[in-house]
Amino acid sequence: MSEPELWLSVLGPVRARRNGAEIDLGSPQQRLVLAALLLARGRVVGHDLLLDAVWGDRRPRTALSTLRTYVSRLRAALGAGAIVSAGHGYALDSGTSDLAAMERLAQEGRYGEALVLWQGEPLAGLEGAYAQAQRAHLAERRLTLLERRICEDVEQGRHAEAVAELTPLCAEHPTRERLAGLLMLALYRSGRQAEAIGVFTDTRELLAGELGLDPSADLVRLHQQIITADPSLGAGPQDDRAVSTPVPRQLPADTADFTGRQAHIEQVTRTLLPADGSALVVAAVAGAGGMGKTALAVHVAHRLADAYPDGRLFVDLQGAGPRPLAPEAVLGAFLRALGVDATSLPDDSGERAALYRSILAERRVLVVLDNAASTVQVRPLLPGAAGCAVLVTSRARLTGLSGAHHVDLEVMPPDEAMELLVKVVGEPRVAAEREAAYDLMRACGHLPLAIRIVAARLAARPGWSLARMRDRMADERRRLAELRVDDLAVEATFALGYDQLDEAHASAFRLLAAPNGPDLPLAMAAAVLGMDEAEAEELCEALVNVSLLESPAPGRYRHHDLLKIFARCRLDEESRRVALDRMLGYFLTSMAEIFGMMYPGAPLLDTVRLTGAGPAFADLEAGLEWGTAEEYGMLCCLNQIAETPGSALYDAVSLIDMMTDVFDFESDTTGYEQVVGRIIEAAAARGDLAAEVYARRKRGEILHARRAIEAAVEEGMAVRVAGRAGGLALHHAYAVNLLAMIAHERRAYDEAAAMFNESIEVWRSLGHRSEEAVVLGNLALVLAEAGSGAEAVRVAETAVGISRDLGAGRPHPQIVYQLAVALGAAGRPEEALACFEECLAEFRRLKQHTWVGLALRRIAEIHLRTGRADSAVERAEEALAILSEVAQVWARGRVLALLGRALIELGRAARGRACLSEALEILERQRLPDADDVRALLAELPSPDA
Repeated sequence: MSEPELWLSVLGPVRARRNGAEIDLGSPQQRLVLAALLLARGRVVGHDLLLDAVWGDRRPRTALSTLRTYVSRLRAALGAGAIVSAGHGYALDSGTSDLAAMERLAQEGRYGEALVLWQGEPLAGLEGAYAQAQRAHLAERRLTLLERRICEDVEQGRHAEAVAELTPLCAEHPTRERLAGLLMLALYRSGRQAEAIGVFTDTRELLAGELGLDPSADLVRLHQQIITADPSLGAGPQDDRAVSTPVPRQLPADTADFTGRQAHIEQVTRTLLPADGSALVVAAVAGAGGMGKTALAVHVAHRLADAYPDGRLFVDLQGAGPRPLAPEAVLGAFLRALGVDATSLPDDSGERAALYRSILAERRVLVVLDNAASTVQVRPLLPGAAGCAVLVTSRARLTGLSGAHHVDLEVMPPDEAMELLVKVVGEPRVAAEREAAYDLMRACGHLPLAIRIVAARLAARPGWSLARMRDRMADERRRLAELRVDDLAVEATFALGYDQLDEAHASAFRLLAAPNGPDLPLAMAAAVLGMDEAEAEELCEALVNVSLLESPAPGRYRHHDLLKIFARCRLDEESRRVALDRMLGYFLTSMAEIFGMMYPGAPLLDTVRLTGAGPAFADLEAGLEWGTAEEYGMLCCLNQIAETPGSALYDAVSLIDMMTDVFDFESDTTGYEQVVGRIIEAAAARGDLAAEVYARRKRGEILHARRAIEAAVEEGMAVRVAGRAGGLALHHAYAVNLLAMIAHERRAYDEAAAMFNESIEVWRSLGHRSEEAVVLGNLALVLAEAGSGAEAVRVAETAVGISRDLGAGRPHPQIVYQLAVALGAAGRPEEALACFEECLAEFRRLKQHTWVGLALRRIAEIHLRTGRADSAVERAEEALAILSEVAQVWARGRVLALLGRALIELGRAARGRACLSEALEILERQRLPDADDVRALLAELPSPDA
């Protein structure tokens, strides 16, 4: 039974779904309005009735306007045409609801299917007299349908099953004579005449004692017929006709605390509800081990029991193990359950399947095939009749099942995982340690089996805190050992699937677990596996098919967290090191291509060890897009390299070096600082001087980027000395450049110029013209601020010329920026603005947001200097927005100072003073000499009270 686009429900909680997705219906009062409209079955419901339904005799003064608000919100949620205004009321099309479907099925005499639509207590969660009255009415309607369905069972000879169902019903409704009569008849036809008479006696006494009434004439007549064994009652117990066809009830017990999965439950239930079609309906649920496939299937099958009165067959096909059940063996068991004598079973599997289909041809039976291995195993077990239905579970997606409705089961959402923990452990314990509970769920990877095991262990140990259990699972090496209780174990569940893999797939499963990143693109997976992409894709997709690997997006793969731990436990240290080395090679090759496009001729390109293949980028933009997506994965890889004995530490620092030059990393340096610190520790422990010096140099540059100046100076001085002594001239030159930049920021211009010239000489001696151009540009900035504008332009033009030669006529934008600053200092503002606009466009293309903000500040500065204060304010505001977004506090302070000056120039002194005050606070905190300039400017301003 397929669900329409909009589906409304009242036979349980009031809900709405569009194309299977839940719609938020708002407050209980708003849902009560919808329920009242739906229960009117398309008729107009007046305002007064709706007001009574929601508020009863306690209407607030604003009740009518509130009602209109509720209707407006419901229209927004359901669609403008769902609720129509009519006179002094509203009407709702109820044709797409469980209520309408129930009435239609009841009119057609399909009572079992109608009963399946009930989802618990009608209008659950809604309060008030109206809701209670409607709840009682709907409950009565359900009981009437149940009586009609049981009456059919009795008339069709299912006497024993009817007795089992009627006994608790009569106890719940002891004065309901219709149920008593059905129980009497079913008992009589089961050969239990004395019990049938006893039911009448009990009912008569109860009616007299509680209600002062006698039994109805119909019940008295039935009693007389039973006493006299009236032949008109049909088959008696000694009559051969009374031997009813066996009705198999093989379902395991439902899980008492089954939790969540509501969307999946409804999807499978709708699929398997009997329909008028001519084809067998099949639902196939797939998912990794431990996802709760069996629990879901059994839960749904119990809900569907009324719709399949001729029986429920169940078998564990053992498809995840080494010896799946043979179809002919399963057919033999099913046929015996359906009443075929064991001596009459055909030996031929084809004949068994044909007999099985023949027996089920006129019956309505639900067949649950749990834990299937393959479509080949399942296909002979499918009935041929449209009146039956099949529910299959498997780890692999059974795509070969023609016409099946496939449902993929994944981990539980966090709220459902927490709900399951609460049900087993108890709300008080979970509420007392809510954070520890969330940590536990994360450690379980939200896998239902793992959560159930943890919850069971906690329930069995009431003295344990949740924090203790969390701490026991914190160590990945122990986690799988903790996830076992009685006969349940996550590791054993995973092993069933893993043990069926051949060596090629098992090796791929293990190796792909080595990286720490969130997922792997196909190209990276191929690199880790050491094969081409076509081979890697075939292996990865095969692992996805058996639910040992996930594919969150086309061409990307990942393990579930616990499966990753399981795989790593089976990965030897040498294989892990090889996988990480291959991954590092993949990242180095990829980043080198991007870096080369951004910094052609850079000396780093001569030292990077390229050992693997990487993706081919159509242009720089494509490379940057890839890099942005993989930045976190690269940091994860670098952390692993630092922790792995024998790994290539120098290569790891080369990757960091390229990343810090390509990415706009300054807004959050935390990840870079952490990984470079770990590499320094590892290099020092191994005695790897080159890697240690390189990493300390990078740490100095990263510290400088986040304005930890004293620490940056310490690193720069150490690398300067170690580089000179250790013959590491390249790192020596970089360290001198770093120290010179810091001296420049402190306005120690002569010291800065001397160190920049020292660095330039080293680069010239090494023949690295690209770095010579970078440092020349830095020197130009010092000269510009020191008042030597013309000299600054000359030096900057030399840098641009070198950069243009190396970049095939396209100079690097940072060097163009430095030329623009020099031109501004030399009194050539229009030329400066043209250069700034040129580099600004390139910074935007490269997504270098910090540089965009810096260029905008410089443009604003020229506008202010040339009497265009309004334009200066506009550009400064733009710069401020960008620099605030990338968390460049020091640069933001400088922009605020500029903005304050521009606002004062425009006569907006109060706002200008506020900007300057904020700038002063920032610049003082950052220990920048600009603070003195701002302080002096504020001192010159007239008092705000003057």
